[in-house]
Amino acid sequence: MDRVILIACAALVAVSCASAPPPTAEMPIDWQSVAEVRVPEIVTRDPDGAERVTKLWLAVVDGVGLVRTGDTRWFHNIERDPNVMFRIGGYAHPLRAEIVTDEALEKRANAAFREKYGWQDWLIHPFGEPDSNVIRLLPRE
Repeated sequence: MDRVILIACAALVAVSCASAPPPTAEMPIDWQSVAEVRVPEIVTRDPDGAERVTKLWLAVVDGVGLVRTGDTRWFHNIERDPNVMFRIGGYAHPLRAEIVTDEALEKRANAAFREKYGWQDWLIHPFGEPDSNVIRLLPRE
């Protein structure tokens, strides 16, 4: 009986320690105010509807938030449904992800990632610009 009580208490502690998602922001995101945040989260939906939370890097170029990824599950989720939640600065922001096709913007984005993340970016992409998808985060329409 004592063991059952101990297991039940451990389960309650685990549930109470789990962090709740941040509240949804009521104002549009101010990219300059969060530009220095190192590892925000993006929330996409898998094909089965399950929520996928991914920690990632953020760069701000021309006053707009940009993220990038390779051929990942969350990238394919964005291709299927561009509506995402972006968690940063203590709030969740409903946004629309748009894949960047402008090569000049891609180059500026990659330079911004290299400047912000320095040796970490170089370690992941030692031969220069990565072969990745740059994604612009815009307000939902």
